[in-house]
Amino acid sequence: MPEVEEKNENKKIIKASPTKNFFISMLIRDLTLRDAIGDLVDNSVDGARTLYPESNYSGLEVKIEASKDKFVIEDNCGGISVNTAREYAFRFGRPDDVPPTPGSIGQFGIGMKRALFKLGTNFTIESIASTSRFSMEVDVNSWATDKDNWDFQFKSYHENLEEIPIDQRGTRIEVTNLRQDVIDQFSNSNFIKRLFSEIELENLYNIFKGLKISINGAKLKARNLELIKSNDIKTGYWHYYFGEEKKMTVEVYAGVAEPILEQGGWYIFCNDRLVVGPEQTEITGWTGGRTSDGGPKYHGQFNRFRGYVFFKAERASSLPWNTTKNNMDLDSPDFIFVRQQMIQMMKPVISFLNRMKEERENDNPSEERPLEKIMEQAIAIPLSAISKTEDTAATFTFPALPPVRRQKSDENKIVYLKPKAIVEKVKKALGVTNLKEVGERTFDYYYEMEVGD
Repeated sequence: MPEVEEKNENKKIIKASPTKNFFISMLIRDLTLRDAIGDLVDNSVDGARTLYPESNYSGLEVKIEASKDKFVIEDNCGGISVNTAREYAFRFGRPDDVPPTPGSIGQFGIGMKRALFKLGTNFTIESIASTSRFSMEVDVNSWATDKDNWDFQFKSYHENLEEIPIDQRGTRIEVTNLRQDVIDQFSNSNFIKRLFSEIELENLYNIFKGLKISINGAKLKARNLELIKSNDIKTGYWHYYFGEEKKMTVEVYAGVAEPILEQGGWYIFCNDRLVVGPEQTEITGWTGGRTSDGGPKYHGQFNRFRGYVFFKAERASSLPWNTTKNNMDLDSPDFIFVRQQMIQMMKPVISFLNRMKEERENDNPSEERPLEKIMEQAIAIPLSAISKTEDTAATFTFPALPPVRRQKSDENKIVYLKPKAIVEKVKKALGVTNLKEVGERTFDYYYEMEVGD
């Protein structure tokens, strides 16, 4: 039977567009509640960066309220303009012709929408920008039943207003009719504690630069980004530019700080947002000798190690992280390249810390522990106060010292305590300057006078 050519062109179409409910379920399936809230905080930080490109965020604040009844995030970080809301902010994906916010964290333009869908089925947004303001209300369930219309609508909007003072600009988002799993987690005090610590850690650099963030009234604190400053040691520093196509730079610092076990390791930032850290696994080279390209396994001996890596790019898509921004893209050639440099930079720091361990294990008196003495006289200062010209070198450096004398198999170690005043008299009588010589000379004297050969 001959084919009959269908003249109605519409009947040639095989529909492949997703249903809204399927789209929403797939959009939020692999997104954790904590990451959803993190995405909303990222939007506020992007606003702060646009408002103050020099990254001094003093006076800017993000307030989060999470309860079983509602979720609210409110900021004074510049607001969303009506044009941005209309053309980009609520579209599912970033249009190709929309210029990126230089140094932003948002990547695909879906973070805010999927975060709101993750939280609940009703949300309101009010925002005031420099010359415009708007409000909108969305019932997600009603929106989902309209199969053909994917657009949202303003409840009200005003454009071309007179310049609005900076301190009046900001955004308030409220989500109600929360999903049951969200209610359960917001009712769990342990979840709120984890949310607090993880948002605090992710934004430690932004908080360090003055941004205030609070959750249910409790203020997040910045962890100190510090390194030891000393005339005797130099922090390792390396930087690299990935070219005009990517417009991405990386800076790496490797040095030492206060001996805090849980804070040791590598910290990797992408556009000032902490992605991993403190990182103490093979991701950043702590392989435990299992591979030829790594270093030792992280443990207490290395609790002074601090490594800071800062990737910065005009486009977030150039950064070597994963799409949920909670880890690095381990297959990224750029990250692999930088990781190799990190491993090389950590090696002299490891050597320094190994030498300090040798000093301690040989029970040398304090005046014969030169590296420990250096650390006692050094000061910990903020990373921002480290001079790249005066306090750093291509690799971490410390004074060249003679090998630590190790105990031989036919030797015994003698350790005892005596009153300091008496020891000082003996030291003076012997004409020696350190406790080791006091012990050796007094032992030799007794042996010669009382034992002999």
